[in-house]
Amino acid sequence: MLLRVRVSLPDRPGALGAVTRTLGAAGADILQVTVLESAVGRALDEFTVSVANPAVRERVAAGLEAAPGVRVDGIWETFEPPGALSDLGVLSQVAANPGRGLATLVDAAPALFSAEWAALVETDPSLQVVRTSWQAPENFSYPELTPLRPRTISVPDGPHLAVTPFEGTSTVLVVARHEAPAFHDVELTRLSVLSDIVGAIVGKDAW
Repeated sequence: MLLRVRVSLPDRPGALGAVTRTLGAAGADILQVTVLESAVGRALDEFTVSVANPAVRERVAAGLEAAPGVRVDGIWETFEPPGALSDLGVLSQVAANPGRGLATLVDAAPALFSAEWAALVETDPSLQVVRTSWQAPENFSYPELTPLRPRTISVPDGPHLAVTPFEGTSTVLVVARHEAPAFHDVELTRLSVLSDIVGAIVGKDAW
């Protein structure tokens, strides 16, 4: 199984090596490392690792929590293999069939962003769910989505959301995940750019 592991660690020589050694000792095979941010003496890094079974996941968590100066922000399952250029694959599908472009994006977004579900929501004149991915809950109380701009929202006792509008419309894409940490600005920017490109491909007639 593939996992995303997000950790905050001291931004000093040797700190990253200590984390990678901890992951390796726990039985995790590191496939990719992404630096999300580095500021004020600390770095926020996200690892994609492969583990043989859930027991390894528990060892990873225990090992990192015991590492000096390391804070675990989240460990969650992902379905996006590193280096797969998944965004380009989705854009290729959209370009091949623009009529299903929005549906393709909604269906693909959960896997692309290591999330549970996604929805296309119309906000004007009133909130209306246009389409959801297959794991979306039937009755979900969406928070206020206006003003329309890319942003992250954490619902109390609910999921973390990444929300981005389609330019020139009152429609937004909502991506949700429950067990993972909140969406990072890097992820939000990626989602916004992907949505902008899909919106340009499908054109205004899609709404």
